[in-house]
Amino acid sequence: MWKALIVVPGFTTGSREPIKMLQNAGFEVLESDYGLAGLNNNEPEFCRIVKGVDVLIVTAMDRVTRRVIENADKLKMVAIRSAGFEGTDLKAATDHGVLVTHNPGANRQPVADMTMGLMLSVSKRIGLMDRGMRSGGFNEVRVTAKDIYQRRLGIIGLGNIGKAVAQRAKGFDMKVIYHDIVAYPDFADAYGIEKVSLDQLLCRSDIITLHVPLDDSTRAMIGASQIQRMKKGVILINTCRGGVVDEKAVYSALVSGHLYGYGTDVHETEPPAFLDLLRHDHVTSTPHVAGASQEGLNTMAATTVRKVIQFIKDKIVPENVLNPDVLTRLRT
Repeated sequence: MWKALIVVPGFTTGSREPIKMLQNAGFEVLESDYGLAGLNNNEPEFCRIVKGVDVLIVTAMDRVTRRVIENADKLKMVAIRSAGFEGTDLKAATDHGVLVTHNPGANRQPVADMTMGLMLSVSKRIGLMDRGMRSGGFNEVRVTAKDIYQRRLGIIGLGNIGKAVAQRAKGFDMKVIYHDIVAYPDFADAYGIEKVSLDQLLCRSDIITLHVPLDDSTRAMIGASQIQRMKKGVILINTCRGGVVDEKAVYSALVSGHLYGYGTDVHETEPPAFLDLLRHDHVTSTPHVAGASQEGLNTMAATTVRKVIQFIKDKIVPENVLNPDVLTRLRT
């Protein structure tokens, strides 16, 4: 019997069906919920519990380090529930014959919904007025806000989530432009959107939303110099990764009035350390839950489990392998 260890908090929040799928396929399922911080502050404990495990199911943020992988004496697969994968050492996994998969697009609908929700909250100052109302205010907390209707939306990263945001934006009759290292001509033609350079997007957009993975090419890609190239009064939305923006640069731009507002679900460190940013009146923030709808969590869990069964039981290489070089040296 194979052993599958799940360290994802709330992996089966909506349904136990993914666990039953694994059990019916011949897996012993071990569930260890270490909370939102995971095992990131306790590498020795992580090293202890992975011994004898065939499959490890984690989130993008779980630090599956070289040391953890070296201690996982039977590990054959790391299945990352989400699209991100920055927590797993892919080189170490490949060195030890461990396949790593992720699920790009599995949570695209709830994240796109959250993106639009943050856009509306920031543009309409909903968070600011809500806080004022809770404190007993009324006339004194009324503000003149902005519309997003027919505004120009700049999407940085037109992957699965970026596309879902573009589709929703058309419902607001927004003019959509995008920047990506990949061109999507068919999608662009179907939805009437334009591919532009990053500099053009920064200069032309009324609202900018970020949908890129966090890697060396995107880390702090929105800093002081990029913000200065944006229009005065622009709205910035981030539902990808906190490290994609320089939070102190964002805060300075809010204080100066160059940025109209910032909506974010993600933070440079989690839990957040730079609280001045989150306390600013023109910021709406959430605790990295954009993909955590019941429907989204169910989809990610089921997709993850299907890949595990496909690879371990059926001996078929699943989709979305992050380290294809491992295929010539898989651990048996």
